[in-house]
Amino acid sequence: MKVLLFGSGAREHALYEAVLKSSLIKKEDIYFAQTGIFAQRNIIEFINYHQLAEKSRDIGITLLIVGPEEPLAQGICDIFMQFDIKTIGANKYWAQLESSKSFAKEFMHKFEIKTAKYITLDSPSAINNALASFSNPPVIKADGLAAGKGVYLPETFDEAKIAAFEFLAGKFGKASERIILEQRLAGRELSVFSLWDGKTLLSFPPACDFKKLSDGDNGENTGGMGSAFPCRLSDFEANEIDNYLSKLENALKKSKADFCGVIYSGLIMCDDGVYVLEYNMRFGDPEVQSVLDSFCGDILDVFLKMTQGKLNEVKISFSEKPSYCVVLASSGYPVSPRKGFEILNLEFAQKCKVKVFFAGVKKIENKFYTDGGRVLSLVKTGENALVDIYNVAGKIKFSGKIYRKDIKLR
Repeated sequence: MKVLLFGSGAREHALYEAVLKSSLIKKEDIYFAQTGIFAQRNIIEFINYHQLAEKSRDIGITLLIVGPEEPLAQGICDIFMQFDIKTIGANKYWAQLESSKSFAKEFMHKFEIKTAKYITLDSPSAINNALASFSNPPVIKADGLAAGKGVYLPETFDEAKIAAFEFLAGKFGKASERIILEQRLAGRELSVFSLWDGKTLLSFPPACDFKKLSDGDNGENTGGMGSAFPCRLSDFEANEIDNYLSKLENALKKSKADFCGVIYSGLIMCDDGVYVLEYNMRFGDPEVQSVLDSFCGDILDVFLKMTQGKLNEVKISFSEKPSYCVVLASSGYPVSPRKGFEILNLEFAQKCKVKVFFAGVKKIENKFYTDGGRVLSLVKTGENALVDIYNVAGKIKFSGKIYRKDIKLR
């Protein structure tokens, strides 16, 4: 078989390493649609998704694995399916669970899945009346995809009003032409990955994501500064999550959801149970780095079973030891990260058996340079894994390096 992996960040690097472990494929039969530090060969150049699918068919690609959200929202899987190429990724319709907050809210409301009270707006003139219906400043969210940056947590109603106006005025382009005002919930957040084959929902244990930029959950929201897997759950929490996942599976079945892919449930555990904060229709970064490092088995075989509608036959297991991911970012992230600084001492990670997944990095003449906000993901599984990860995090050098020092199981 031949596989095409779409995406070039740390998530896709982790997926590549996981697929590479499979006995079902050889290294030379893994192809890439985007260049990256880990993708230096078998790159398929393309102008549009139709051309990419056509070239993939001619090469003999049998499976497309999509990492990022944008190509899903643009319908890449629909196009590949027209060429009889199996896909791990939602079609354009179901990608709306991520690409449209209002679509996701309507889905949850229809199937009585608990989510925060919300109001959808597309006109600045309605902001004052909408804010008046909340007892506390609501969360402001762009309805569409905003590269993980379209959420603002105001402390006052004045801040909420300003943010709502800025969003609707085009702060995130088309993504914020419509916005969601959402009741702010209190509790701990959990990330659950589920696989869906059109008939069966198979879910992984929850992971912990660290969204805030700085220690103690302070600073700006980011795409994620680290993760730990699996989360510790009380009996109440475990039961709540099981009940939620059963509801989600029933909702997908009743909706006849016709896709083969991943659903990420961003959950928050409140006093009265679990609520859904958001859906993503792909593996989340950085959670998947720690989850896949803990995964026991052949992930490519699982993907193939998905495409055959046989998830009901799959049993998954994970290491009994915890797994962690710590993200090294560049100063200025998430607004305006600094770029172009050489990264030194990467070889030290091998000595500590810490995996390095590349994200915002470019390679020039065998030297590595920062080229984005989140630069590297440092990953390891084991009782003392965090000690090794933080040892490596201290040794790796580049100008403007920032990272959280409080990643842990919680």
